Amino acid sequence: MPLPPPPGYRRGRQRRVDRRRIALAGTLMASAAAVLALLAHRAMRTPGSLLTPIPLVKLAVVVSVAGACGSWGETMRQLALVAKQDPDSDSWG
Repeated sequence: MPLPPPPGYRRGRQRRVDRRRIALAGTLMASAAAVLALLAHRAMRTPGSLLTPIPLVKLAVVVSVAGACGSWGETMRQLALVAKQDPDSDSWG
């Protein structure tokens, strides 16, 4: 557990969007979607079942949409951190 910040400490304001975090979020979401889809499909396939393998096109669509959603969410979070105003400053400049 981290120690609490000292009295009077103010964290520095983030000035730019961190693109590495956006790429990492998209990659993690895409890989998680791929692993979960493959594990769920493997769990549903039992010996003697007529369940066909997942078509690669459909799996690619699901993985890419999950990656895009992860990137979108992290982009919105980064933009909110960059746009956050200092509480002591006037909001109009």
